[in-house]
Amino acid sequence: MADANLKFASPLRNKSLRNEDFMKEETKKEKKSKMPKEQRTPFKELSFSEKVSYIFGYYKYHMLAAVIIIVVIFSFINAYRRNNYNNVGTFAVVDGKITGYDSASDAITKGFTEYLGIDGKKDRVQFNYNYSLLEKPMDQEISVTINKIYILASTNSLDGYMANRDYIDFFSTDAELFLMDLREILTPEELDKIGEKNIINYTKEDGSIIPIAVDLTDTKIKTQTDLSMESPCYGVVVTAPNKDNAVNFIKYAFEL
Repeated sequence: MADANLKFASPLRNKSLRNEDFMKEETKKEKKSKMPKEQRTPFKELSFSEKVSYIFGYYKYHMLAAVIIIVVIFSFINAYRRNNYNNVGTFAVVDGKITGYDSASDAITKGFTEYLGIDGKKDRVQFNYNYSLLEKPMDQEISVTINKIYILASTNSLDGYMANRDYIDFFSTDAELFLMDLREILTPEELDKIGEKNIINYTKEDGSIIPIAVDLTDTKIKTQTDLSMESPCYGVVVTAPNKDNAVNFIKYAFEL
């Protein structure tokens, strides 16, 4: 009986031993397969391509993380530089376009920047040409323009307003003028040089007349640029935060 049991157990034991040997061999193979050739060869003895492959294979995630961090840092620095400037003048231009208007490289921006003696980087003037008061079917641009300009003016964020002659007094009322009285910001001599024909008046219901804007049609603003506005007129907003520079634009245009 014992011999029978021995004979029965022997094949099982042999099979178990073979399984253990097989598993040990497979484990050795697995460990060997996971060990790259570069680990079995001293790093200094590897070829250049093998060194690159070794470094990339072991440090690719570290390198990727470093690249991402560098990109984020540079993006932050660039955004900071773009937004870290002093705005010394904000001007709304209604229904008028000019070459370079969407990149601050237009002739008016460049010319006035030079006139003020600023670098255009740390200190900047901004002319926004994306306003319109012209009626168009199924278009809400007029409402958007009105709301934006009212908000800018009410929050002391708008200095100058430029529009065609028919729209220069669009925001002015008897109760509250949108543009400043020119007599308060220019000397009599300067008004004389501008000329009566280039001065635009607002007439109240009581008959009183207030000069609120100037016609720029015969100035460099129109004659030396490709500004699409037919009869550009300009006034200084009553709530202008940079009133001096808003007035300086008139002096720049008329070479006062």
